[in-house]
Amino acid sequence: MRRTWRTIRQHYGRSRSGQVSAVATVLALMLFVSFLSTFVLGSLGSQMTQKEFQHQLQVENQMAEFQTALMEAAAIPGGSVVLSSPVTLGSGGAPPFGTPSSGYVSEEPTSSVISAGLAIANITPSPPTWNTGSGCFSPGGNGTCSGNNGPILYWNFSGSHDTVTPGVNGCGSSGCTIVYNISGNFDTIGLTLKGNNLGDVSFVLYGNWDNMTLAYQGSCNNHRVVNIFIVGTNDTYALAIGGCASGVGASISTTFIGSLANICPYSNRVTTDHFLGATWGSSKGVYQNLTWRNAVGYVTPPHTIPTNGGNDFLTYANTTGFSQCPFTKAVTTGPYDLEFLSGIKTHLNNRYIAPSDVALDEGAEILGIQNGGSVMLSPPPVSYLVEPWGVSLSLELTSITGNSGIATGVSTAAVLSQVLSVQTFHIRNAQASTFFLTYLDLNITTAYPQAWATFWNKLSTVVPSGTTCVPGSGVPASKCLTPPYGHTSTIVVPLAVSELYLTTIVAQVSIY
Repeated sequence: MRRTWRTIRQHYGRSRSGQVSAVATVLALMLFVSFLSTFVLGSLGSQMTQKEFQHQLQVENQMAEFQTALMEAAAIPGGSVVLSSPVTLGSGGAPPFGTPSSGYVSEEPTSSVISAGLAIANITPSPPTWNTGSGCFSPGGNGTCSGNNGPILYWNFSGSHDTVTPGVNGCGSSGCTIVYNISGNFDTIGLTLKGNNLGDVSFVLYGNWDNMTLAYQGSCNNHRVVNIFIVGTNDTYALAIGGCASGVGASISTTFIGSLANICPYSNRVTTDHFLGATWGSSKGVYQNLTWRNAVGYVTPPHTIPTNGGNDFLTYANTTGFSQCPFTKAVTTGPYDLEFLSGIKTHLNNRYIAPSDVALDEGAEILGIQNGGSVMLSPPPVSYLVEPWGVSLSLELTSITGNSGIATGVSTAAVLSQVLSVQTFHIRNAQASTFFLTYLDLNITTAYPQAWATFWNKLSTVVPSGTTCVPGSGVPASKCLTPPYGHTSTIVVPLAVSELYLTTIVAQVSIY
C-alpha cells in the first residue's frame, strides 16, 4: 500500500487538542499568578502589617523595661549591678514569601543632647540714702519740680502712715528723667505729672497697705513712658488723667508684685493688690498697662479694653516668675550649663508600616516615625508642686556614656547597662535664703522635637510661656517639629520655677 502524507489540518481533532492544551496551561499560570498576587497584596500584606505592628509594640515594651531598670538601678544606694535588657530586632515573617523586616539598636547621635542653662543670684539689701534727693522735691519729698533740667530728678522717701504728694510741672528745654522711691506701710501717695519735656518716669513703692494715685495732666508734646512698680501686699493704685488731649500720648505701665521678706513674688499674694479705676478727662493716646506678678505659674495673655470713647486703652495681664525685690543688690553667678548626652534607639526597618524609631531619648521613651511626627510614650521622671514660695520642680535626666556599639539584623540584641553616678542639684527661693534661681532654660536638641514640645506644653504651670522650636541645620522652619530623618531641632523650654531638684543619672551602656 502506498503511504501518503497528511498535514495537521487534515487531522482536525488532533490540531484542536494541541491548542486547547496550550491555552489551558496559560490559563492555569494566569490563575496561579492571580492567586499569588492576591495573596501577596492581600493576605500577606495584612499578615506582615500585623507582625510589624506587634513587633513595634514588643520593642516599645522592651525599651520601657530598660528605662524602668535604669531608674530602679539609680535608686540603689552605693551603685548598681550590670543589667541586661533584650531588644528584638526582627519582626518575624510569614513563610514562604513574607521575610522578616530587620532592625538595629545603637547609641543616638552625639548631636542629640539636653543642656540646662541656669543662673543664681545672691540677693543682699542695698537701700538708697533715705529722705534725700533733688532739692526741688523738698521739703520732705513733697515739693513740685518745675522747669528743671536733668539729667535726673529724684527723691528717696521712707516712712509709714504718711501722706506724700510729689509733683513735676514740666522740665527745662533739655528734658529730665524722674526717679522716685518710697519704702513704707500705710502711706498715701499722690504723684502729679504735667507740663512739657518730661522724660521717662520710674516710680517704686515698696510696702503694705499703701494707696497710690497718679494724676497725669498737661500736654504730651513728647511721648511719656511711666513705669510704676508696687511691691508688697494689700496695695491700691488709681489713675486720674486730666490732660494729654494733644501731642503723642503716653505709655503707663503699672506692675503689682506680691512679696514676703526678700522673695518677689511670693505665692499669689498679688491678689491682695487692686486697681481702683481711672478717670480720663480729654486725654488721647494714653495706654495704661496693668500686670499682676505671681510665683505659682499663673499667666494670662494681655486683655485690652478701649476706654474714653476709644481714645485711650486699658490692658490687664497676669505673669509669673522671679523678680528682684526693690532696694536690694543682686550678684549673679552663672550662667551654668549642664549637658546630658544622647540615649539609645532601636530603628525598625518596617516595609508594611512606616519605618520608625523607639528611642530612650535623654531618659524619655519616644516613638518617632521616619520623616514624620513623634510621640512620647513614657516621659522622664518629672513632678511639680505649687508651694507658697512658688513652683517646685523635680526632674530626672539620663546621660548615656561609653562606646555602646551597634547590633543589627533580625535576632535579639542585648543591651548591658550600669549606672555610674547619680547626683542631685537643689536650690530654693525661700524666705531664709539669699540665693535665688533667676532663670532656668532647658534646650533639648533632638530628632523628636514634636514629642518633647507636646510634653512640656502640657505642663503650663511649669512652662507658662510655652516652648519654642529652633530648626537645626538643613531643617526648614515649616518642618521644625518634624525634621527629616537624621536631622535635629532644638526645643527651648523656659521653666518658671522657684525651687528645683535636678537629678542626673549617668549610665554606661554596651550593645551586643
